[in-house]
Amino acid sequence: MKNSPGCSLRDIQRRSDLPFGSVSYHLDFLQKHGLLKKTADGNSLRFFTNDLKADDEKLLILLRQDSIRNIILFIFSHEHCTHQDIISAVKLSPSTVTWHLKKIIDSGVVREVRKGKYKAYSIAIPKERIVNLLIVYKESFLDKLVNGIIEMWERT
Repeated sequence: MKNSPGCSLRDIQRRSDLPFGSVSYHLDFLQKHGLLKKTADGNSLRFFTNDLKADDEKLLILLRQDSIRNIILFIFSHEHCTHQDIISAVKLSPSTVTWHLKKIIDSGVVREVRKGKYKAYSIAIPKERIVNLLIVYKESFLDKLVNGIIEMWERT
């Protein structure tokens, strides 16, 4: 858990290769004894150790979702991109990108700015926060895009 905060019950079950009931029992035990906390994220639960800041938990919940992470990382490396730019890059339907963008904007991670007749998107929080979480928990993401962002950041 310490190396992979924000994982869902299913993620933990897959990684541990233990039966679902056993994982659920042990996570409940750890939570009852104050060693873990769980946070609802839509239809799934995410688990965190108690030493993580609430703002980092919220950001990690977003970064743990592949589509949302891809959108955030695209905006991270393409400031002031448009909705169409994002659609082309992440290969999702326009409605799916719109739905995810609303969630990301509501969370305060991305901001939307009018750019003529289009809307442009940029990161609204210090980029260091995103990079720090990606570096610290790099192994838990298993994602080439994460590695690329970290390498780009280290070169600057």
